[in-house]
Amino acid sequence: MVNQTNMKKLLFAFMLIFSALQAQAQTPTIVKDTTYQVVSGSIGYTVSRIDYSDGTYSESRALLGDTTATFNSVVSAIEKRANEISAAAIIAMNARQFTNESVKKDTLITSLLGRSPITFLMDTYTQEFTSGSWALTYNGTTTSVTFPVLSTNKRRRLLPQGGTARTMIVFGNMMRLVNYPVTGNNILYRVKEGYWASIDKSIILQR
Repeated sequence: MVNQTNMKKLLFAFMLIFSALQAQAQTPTIVKDTTYQVVSGSIGYTVSRIDYSDGTYSESRALLGDTTATFNSVVSAIEKRANEISAAAIIAMNARQFTNESVKKDTLITSLLGRSPITFLMDTYTQEFTSGSWALTYNGTTTSVTFPVLSTNKRRRLLPQGGTARTMIVFGNMMRLVNYPVTGNNILYRVKEGYWASIDKSIILQR
């Protein structure tokens, strides 16, 4: 039987939990985070702005220096970002070779051990591909798709509405679609959960 003292303690604990949950629910989330440079009175600044879901925003400024320092900072920022993108693009250029080599390794390991590394990897994405409604967009045309499991190798395939199932191989955050939506091996990258796209975004698979 709960006495009055314990009741007060329980009530107090409940109020603390409720207040914390309420505060958490009311806390706005970050929807945009941008950084840019401005010049004011021949002095350059880096401005960092954060926009929140409730329409508010916060800004902070960091001194860059005179116009020469500002110019050099922008040059450095452009070059740094370009080099990052270039490095990623060079890796992506080898995607087709990587997928071909991975399929060969998978075939060898499967024959030796009786287990497929690729099938194992694909199974880790089951939750993603079985949640929600998916569609593939190519050249402005959007087609609903599903992901049935092939009875022979137990791997998921991509089935366009009104079409035939196509081979889909997931290697991690990269997949290969065979002969769909165009002939050949089409490489898609996982931008985020539920959103995959080719490097030029001409093919988008999303839910």
